[in-house]
Amino acid sequence: MASIDDPAISVMTDFKEIAPVTIEPHFRINTALTKMKVAGVRLLLVPDNEDNIVGIITAADILSDLPLKKGQQLEISHDDMDVEMIMTPLNRVLAVDMDTLRDSRVGHIISSLRKHERQHMLVVETDELTRRHMIRGLFSTSQISRLIGRDITDPEYAAHTLAEVCHELG
Repeated sequence: MASIDDPAISVMTDFKEIAPVTIEPHFRINTALTKMKVAGVRLLLVPDNEDNIVGIITAADILSDLPLKKGQQLEISHDDMDVEMIMTPLNRVLAVDMDTLRDSRVGHIISSLRKHERQHMLVVETDELTRRHMIRGLFSTSQISRLIGRDITDPEYAAHTLAEVCHELG
C-alpha cells in the first residue's frame, strides 16, 4: 500500500522497467481499444514512423462522444475512424520532468491530476547525451487508486485529503 506522503516515483509506471504499449496513428480506434483491453491498460502512446511519440489515445477518448463528433465532422463512421483523428497531440499532454519529480510526493501528483482534470500524466526526462526529451514513465489515476486503496477521482477523496492536510497543519 502506498500513501500520499510516499515519494511520487513509487506510484509511477517506469518505462525503463515496463515497456509502454503503443499503437500507430493509422490503426482504427476499435483496434486501439481492443489492444488496451488485452494489455490491461487505458492509454496507448502513439509513435510516428520514426518511433517518436506524437500523442496519446485513451480508452476515455474512444468511449466519449469525441469519435461521434469527429465522425460527423469528417462524415465517416465510428468503425472507420483512425487513432490520429482523436488522439491528444503530445504538446497538449500533461507532463512533469523527472528532475522535478525527485522531491515530489504522491499527494502532489494527485493534486496535479485533479487540478488539470486528467487521468494520466507523462514523465519526461532529458537524455544526457542527446539533450532530447524522452518519455520516461506515466502516472495514472487508476494505478494510484489501486496502490493507495482509494479512488482518487472520487470527490469524497479530495475532501478527505483536504481534511487530512488541515489537521496536519493544525
